[in-house]
Amino acid sequence: MFNTNFQTLKVAMDVAMLRQSVHAQNIANAETPSYRRKYVVFEELLKEASKVRLVTTHEGHIPSSQSLPRARIEVDKQAFYRNDQNGVDIDYEVTQMVANGLRYEVLARLMSKNIEYYNTVLRGV
Repeated sequence: MFNTNFQTLKVAMDVAMLRQSVHAQNIANAETPSYRRKYVVFEELLKEASKVRLVTTHEGHIPSSQSLPRARIEVDKQAFYRNDQNGVDIDYEVTQMVANGLRYEVLARLMSKNIEYYNTVLRGV
C-alpha cells in the first residue's frame, strides 16, 4: 500500500536519533581521560548498498527487495584533543548535534507530508 518513502524516512529518522544519542554520549564523556569519540556510519553503507541492483529480464522473475543497511557505531581511534588522550572536541560535537537535530526536523516534516498525501487520497478530497 505504501511506497518506499515511509521505510526510507523511518530508517533515516532512526539513524538521526542514534546520532543524537552518540553525540550526547561524547559530550557527556568530554572530560573522561582516554575516552575515544564515537560516531555513526550510515551514509557510506547506504551508498555501497545502492550500487548493487538486480535486474529482472523476464516478467516471471521475482523483483529484488533490497533492504536498507543498518547504522553502525564506530570509534574514532585517531583524534586526540588533549594530553589525557581524550578524543572529544566539544565544539564539534555540539555543532554536529544541532545540525543533526535540524536534519531530524526536516525528516519529520517529510514524513508528515507523506502521511498527509495518503490522508488526502483516502478521504477523496
